[in-house]
Parts: sequence; structure tokens; C-alpha cells
Amino acid sequence: MSDPPVPRIPWLPQSPSLQRLGTRGPRVPAGSVVGGALLLSACLGGARTQAPASELLAAGWMDIPTIGAAAAKDPERLALLADAGLRGRLLRLDRLLDLYDGARFASDNQARESLWLSLGGYSSSRGIEASREVVIRLLDEAYALEDLAAAQTEAGEQLTEDEQRFIADAIMLLSADMFLPDSAESLITQTLAYRVLAQTGHPRIADNAHWRLYDHVRGVLEGAIELEPELRADVIVHALYAEQEDLSAWLEDLAPHARPPLPSPSELWALLERHRAALEQALRWQAVLAARATREAELHETVMALLPRPRDPGWVLSQVPRGTGQAESLAPVLLLEPGMLRLEPTSTEPRELDPRALDDAASSAIEAMLARDGRGTILLASAPDVPAPEYAATLAAMVSARASVIELAVHEAALQDAGGPAQVVVALPLYIARADDLGAGARALRDSRIHVQLSGRGPRVRVDGRWLSATATLPSDLLRLVGELHRAYPREHTISLGLATNVQHQQLVDLLAALSGGLTPAFLAVGWVPEAAIEAEPKPDPAADRALAARLRLGPESLTYSRAVTQGTAPTGDEWARVERASDTILACVTELEAPLPKRGVVLSMSFDDHKLVELNASGAKLGRAQLEAYEACAKERLAGFRLREPGVAFTVALEVRAAN
Repeated sequence: MSDPPVPRIPWLPQSPSLQRLGTRGPRVPAGSVVGGALLLSACLGGARTQAPASELLAAGWMDIPTIGAAAAKDPERLALLADAGLRGRLLRLDRLLDLYDGARFASDNQARESLWLSLGGYSSSRGIEASREVVIRLLDEAYALEDLAAAQTEAGEQLTEDEQRFIADAIMLLSADMFLPDSAESLITQTLAYRVLAQTGHPRIADNAHWRLYDHVRGVLEGAIELEPELRADVIVHALYAEQEDLSAWLEDLAPHARPPLPSPSELWALLERHRAALEQALRWQAVLAARATREAELHETVMALLPRPRDPGWVLSQVPRGTGQAESLAPVLLLEPGMLRLEPTSTEPRELDPRALDDAASSAIEAMLARDGRGTILLASAPDVPAPEYAATLAAMVSARASVIELAVHEAALQDAGGPAQVVVALPLYIARADDLGAGARALRDSRIHVQLSGRGPRVRVDGRWLSATATLPSDLLRLVGELHRAYPREHTISLGLATNVQHQQLVDLLAALSGGLTPAFLAVGWVPEAAIEAEPKPDPAADRALAARLRLGPESLTYSRAVTQGTAPTGDEWARVERASDTILACVTELEAPLPKRGVVLSMSFDDHKLVELNASGAKLGRAQLEAYEACAKERLAGFRLREPGVAFTVALEVRAAN
């Protein structure tokens, strides 16, 4: 019954119990099961156990180990019980169920051997098909007992209520075992059946249900740790099906403000332990649990080390308006407070460092955290009042540890009906673009036309190597400056950043919130270049101010425009409306001309054929070719991916832009 892997359910890792159970096939006649037992009984002859069937019936339910030497005598006992009437067959079915679970959960050869011998011999199938055949045979025996009980009731021989309940619950358990969940709905149905049986089922069936719930939780945990770190949070919540039916609060595509906290690794492990504790009460399962002890200890250690932990609502963090940050990636955590740096503060064994005396060992410890996670991302949960030298030393340690992304943890107000803390932790990402990082992303960040230098005095901006005179001493000044840069340089999507050693954490939070925060950020990414030289007194360049002012004078609010089809036939209806909307987005590109518009304006000709843009040309008197090419390049970026939906003849539309009077 060693099973090969089968295709994964996309949203749920497989557990062995799921691998071994399939959809129900045709019923095997109950007579073949009983006939196999009778054949085994005859073959054993004088080698039978000395206890006659009457003693087995008098002893009742078997509470003896289900694996090892104790299971070796089961074929003889069960052959006797198969001949001992309805009550004997009830006891036999109960023991067969226990042998099946003992063989699965302890990987015990003796339990497997006894199970197949008692069922009439080995099957020719393997893996999941063999497991399905066992379940089919057991389920058919349960149905046969139900039919026999009904017949005896008509004859005046009625089973006790306890025996009737056992048959009904056995049928419910085995019916749930018969299918592999292939959707959330089928998994909900299956685990609900197991929960009902574990809580209110017959005691002899409840323990088998506990095994299945235990196995579900364990399978989810094992599957989660095998996945990429960013996928684990969406998987681990499925373990909660062992306790509840509705997981929509975690599984729906909601903002972090509307979600309850993730279950912690300790809470998830407690789910497994609850079912394990229930099984420990029965003598027949203690050997199985002992056989699993080593594997469980290894899994526990891995779960505690790798699975994401909920964030402590008691952390002292900067507060930003709701919608400023983005969902954090549940990366390893550095908690920074004045005089104290904690690595993984919510783990069972957090490590404490002194940010005033960080050395190579501290960087190595941070690097080990990053290596375990594998993404190069750290969540920095810093208090706003951390002294600048401690803050700078912590940032330097993360760079030394080869972190690629630092997520600044901030608090935003949670929704009132989210069912969790009043505040939720979100992140403002800061990418690290080292000089020795040759990746495309790092190069793009380092090569950004717009560079910001942040020091204790505030931010200063450099464009194309020239410093602007503008300063941002107030938050409103910063927002205004960022807005102007966004409008003036529409092709720029990234910002490079230099950090002085006297920067306060709140300054960096405010800067990132203005540059890349919000639902529609001004810039997509901010990259810190640790090697960037810090100028103590940046000298403003009037040419940079003039270029910025010239671009701002070309904003859409200062323009007038018209469209006309110069070749071919214009599309009609919704298609033309889509062309109009697409061309409207190009107005933001006029700033790339960086010069006053000629009186006759500038014309952008866009030729469409076969549903797509095939040619684009800009023209305008007194404008240099470099200016027109910058305008064309920006327009092409805005139209990238635009396609007409309906077939039609080729046409050319001209967008003419003039300065408003």
C-alpha cells in the first residue's frame, strides 16, 4: 500500500490519506469477502488460536495494538468472527478498519499482511487503487451488515442501538473515504463528515475519524513547507477545515484590513495535537503513535521554523492612512526598538542583538534567516523613535546579509468587522540595488533618471545628474514635489535612493509613502543604492529647475487637442471610443518634448492594421528629432498591448496637440 504521488489539488497539498482514497468503484460482492475469510479459516485448521468464537464475542471490541506482533494473530481471530454471526462480523469490521489505519499511519507490514489475508488475499492493484479496493471491500461488508441487521429485525432479532449506530457510522466514514477531494466544496464535505464522527460518532469509529483529521492537518503542514514561501499562507489555512467549515475570511480575495490574522504555527500544530491526544487514550493506537514520534518531531521543528507567523498587534510602528501600504509578504522579521534588535520576535526562540554594536555575527544571523526563507526579503518592524545611528547600523547589517528587499512595517486601521486587531500590519517595500547586482531590476533602479537623497534635513532630488532647488520640509511639500515629478517625467517608473546615516525611520516611511504608496502610486519602485555618494550640501542647478518647469507647462491641463482620421475609414461605435480613450492617455507624454509647443502644434500619426498599432510618427516645427523620439517612445509605452477587437480596414489617426490659449 505504498502509494506513488498523484497530481496535486492546486490549492491544497496532498496528504497520504488523500492519496489513498479515490472515487467509489463497483461494489465487490460481500460474499467474496466472507468467502475469503472462510477459506482462510479452513486452511488454518488446527493452527487456530485456542480462543473459540464465543470467547471473542464475549470479549467484545478489541483494544489491542493494531501493528506488529499483536496484529499477526488477527487473520485467525477475524476468520473465527466471520463465522460468528452478525455480532461477530461487527467486531471483525471494526478490527479491519483499525488494521487499515494501522497499516497506513505506521507503515506497518504486519498490519498490512493481516489486513489483506483477512480480506481474502492480496489485490493485483497497487497504490491508490489498492487502497480504494480495501475501502470498497470494507464498505460493502458494512452495507451487508446493514442489510443483515434489517433482515434480523424483521425476524424479531434486533441489534442494540449501539450496534446499529456502529454500522451507520462505519458506512458514513467509509463513504467519505471513497473520494479524493478535487474542490473546496468536496473537501468541506469530507472533513465535515469526519468532524461529525469524531465529535458525536460511535466511539469505535470516532478514533478512525480522528486519524483522518490528524492526517488532513499533517498533510496540509507538510505540503505547505514544500511550497514557495509566498504560497504558504494561502495553504496553511486549509488545516482549519479540521475544526470549522467556513474559511472564506482567509480564502477570499480581500484586502489585509478585512482579513483575520493567520493561524500561527503553534496554533496549527495544536490542531494536530488535539487529534493525537484523543488517539493516545486508546491502547490500540499507542504503538502507532510511537512509531510516528520521530517523524512528528522533525515535522514540528520544520513547521515552527518555516511557516509564517502572525504579526504582533502590540508592535510600536508608524501609522499611515488606510490604503497607503501593501500586503506584506510574511517574510522573516527584524523588530527594532531603541537599544534592542530582535530576530523573529514571535518565534519560540527569538534572538536579541544590540543595534549599537552590530558585528559580522549579526549579519550572519540575518543572512541565515534569509537563507531559510529563500526570497531575500525582510520585514523591518521599527519603532519611530529609534536613534538614527542604530537605524543606520541595522540597515547596513541587512545590506551586508545580502537582503534584496526591505519591507518597512507600518500600521493601518483594520476594518471594524474583520474580526481581528484594530490595526493591521502592511508594508512599504524598499528594494536594494547594490553596485555588484547585475540583475535587470537592480540595473533599472540604479539607472533611474530621478534620484532622491534622504538625510536628516529631508529629501533632495536630482534629475539627470542635476540637483533641483526644491526642498520638502513639510509632508505637504513632499507630496507636491512627488506629484510634479510624476507629471513631468511620465516615462519614469522607478526612483533611486541614497540614504545618509542620520536618517530617522519616520522620514523613510514618509518618503516611501509619497513615492510608491497608495492605490495608484506615483512610482512603482524605490531602489536604495547603498554605494550612492551622499552630498552634504547639494548645489542646485538652475537648468534642472528650468527643465522641470518647462515640462510642467506642457501638462494636459494646459493643452488643447483634436483627432482626425487621415487615411482609411475610422472604426465605428465602441471601437472608435476605445481609440479615443487610448489616445487620451498619450497627452501625458507631451511633457517629453521639454520645450514650448509650436503655434501649429505637434502631430502624432498612429497607423492601425490587423487589430494593432503598426506605425507611430511625431512631427512638429522647431522641435528636434531627439525631442520627437522621446515623445514617440512615451506614446508607444502608453499604447503597448492596445488592440482593436473587431476586424476592419487599415486606418491612420492623427492626434494634434496645441497649447491652450
